[in-house]
Amino acid sequence: MILPNFACIFDIDGVITKGPNFIAVAKPAIHTLIQLNIPVVFLSNTCVLESDKAKQLSSMLDITINPEQVVLAQTPMRTLTEYHNQHVLISGQGPVEEIGRILGFKSITTIEQVCDAFPELDMVNHMNRAKLSETIKTAGLVRDENFRPIDAIVLLGEPISWESSLQVITDLLLTDGNPAIVPLDTINNRDHIPVIACNRDLVFKAAADLPRFGHGAFLTCLEALYKNLSGNDLKYKAFVGKPFEISFQYAEMVANKLALANGQSKIDRIYFFGDNPDVDIVGANMYNCLLQQDINSRTSISGYDLIRDTKYFSATVCESILVCTGVYDPDKQKQEETEPWKIPTTIQEDVFEGVKYVLTKEQRSWNL
Repeated sequence: MILPNFACIFDIDGVITKGPNFIAVAKPAIHTLIQLNIPVVFLSNTCVLESDKAKQLSSMLDITINPEQVVLAQTPMRTLTEYHNQHVLISGQGPVEEIGRILGFKSITTIEQVCDAFPELDMVNHMNRAKLSETIKTAGLVRDENFRPIDAIVLLGEPISWESSLQVITDLLLTDGNPAIVPLDTINNRDHIPVIACNRDLVFKAAADLPRFGHGAFLTCLEALYKNLSGNDLKYKAFVGKPFEISFQYAEMVANKLALANGQSKIDRIYFFGDNPDVDIVGANMYNCLLQQDINSRTSISGYDLIRDTKYFSATVCESILVCTGVYDPDKQKQEETEPWKIPTTIQEDVFEGVKYVLTKEQRSWNL
């Protein structure tokens, strides 16, 4: 039996699923790869618990997908250990505190907790204005005198109440993490507390005919507000999630661990399946460029952090496979030669055809 020395890595939304619906051809495609003992990893910019996403995929695909096979937007933050002991603000939806602790962050505060400590911050809601006015009349402005300043901001995904989150995060950036003390000058070229973010997707494909706003839209708003209020650009200390190389590195680590656990050699080739040229294809192509560098002295193309431990790195090429079941619509979007990062290795109708392309290229027989 020929042992594979390649892995297949899949985006989820637009490749395996479309909104709440399952793309039917994904099931035989994934089943075939797993039957052939080819390492399969899912790389998505969703921000939920990996265990929950694995359960969802297992149910849809009717095959066991382990949480370790799922790399989500936030997952590579496990490697950012220099921030794990700092007091961080975490922004996003769902069980953000639980997600933060799983990632390794030990001291966490949420937007809601900052608003409780400083009730004067969130004034977009007119009800809050009226409530605060009454409180000041009777008891004065009451703040949490024991509030511990925020050391860093972790942006996991778009929040529900954008206006409140934008206000509070901007306040923390302008006050070095402590709204109780406003610097005398907030508009000169001065550093702000570190910001770590994941998922730069401006839009994503769901059930609606047009793409929906993603976390990238929220970050665009935050950057514009901070620039207008401070005169300075918002700077990120680290960025994870696609298209940044660290997420592809993490997925390669997972693929190699799967291969070694199956008694196989480390992988030489990666095939990445995505539906969004701006994120998936750009990311896969950047990673392919990174793989051409010397493994011990790689420099990020995007300019953000890389994983430096090379123990589970071995791939020499990453092919990008663009499918037409999500954001990319071949009837409406054309590949521009002037944007080479967005040009995939191949365009396939769906994940089924993409897997056939891979198995044919790898000279593997299959029953699809």
